[in-house]
Amino acid sequence: MSKLKHLMPKAAMERINNNPDLFLVDVRCEAENKFVGRPLDCILVPWLDDPDWEPDPEKFVAAVKRSIGERDDLLNVELILICRSGYRSTFAGKCLIEFGFSNVAHVASGFEGDLDENDQRGLLNGWRHDGMPWVQC
Repeated sequence: MSKLKHLMPKAAMERINNNPDLFLVDVRCEAENKFVGRPLDCILVPWLDDPDWEPDPEKFVAAVKRSIGERDDLLNVELILICRSGYRSTFAGKCLIEFGFSNVAHVASGFEGDLDENDQRGLLNGWRHDGMPWVQC
């Protein structure tokens, strides 16, 4: 069985630039994606979301498959997952591996990064902190 790979933002961006068939999957909820911002060229497939805030692994995997589209190599496509801090993307990534995906990584510091000593995000690390491309709509 494959293992979930842990990437920091710059390494994830390098993989994205080197593999045009890779999918960057934002597993945060719709509100985070809308109000906090999102990486450029990602697809949104929430690990959990309103109204129940409970993960549904089968529904999540089905949504990822729909987002990727029909392909002969579906379970081998390279996926990089991102969430706020790396926590949800860890669970979502392990779920995809359990359902047969073989090339799954996640951004270990997430979009907003780790908490600092004042419980603030975005000052230590993360996608935005490290200057990776993102947009807020």
